[in-house]
Amino acid sequence: MDSKKLIELTKQLIYEATHFNVPYVMQIYADNLLIVKVDKDGVVDTMNKEQLVSFVRGNSEAKATPFSTKADFHYAVCDGNMGMIVMTRDLELNGKSDPKFFTLIWEYSSGRWQVVKESCVELN
Repeated sequence: MDSKKLIELTKQLIYEATHFNVPYVMQIYADNLLIVKVDKDGVVDTMNKEQLVSFVRGNSEAKATPFSTKADFHYAVCDGNMGMIVMTRDLELNGKSDPKFFTLIWEYSSGRWQVVKESCVELN
């Protein structure tokens, strides 16, 4: 895969996840997923796949309004079976701007690309 295709795959991921597509989220994220979130005060929180799927399922069942899909891509690279995306996203939660800096690590395994690691840092 080249970097343009990786960006397109990430755009699809953003759309499906922000629209709470549970089956898609279950297949696009690796079973050993680790998400690391750092808030503006430097406090770290982590999430695994089970927690992410539970969050997405809860929003789906509640028929929550989809989150923003806004993303500015800064860097994308693929090298063999690994890829990395660096982007800024404004999640616009509850009508407020909520910009975050994201890094996603993709891996090609078992015949498909999956996100294995994700980090986000609050910008405000």
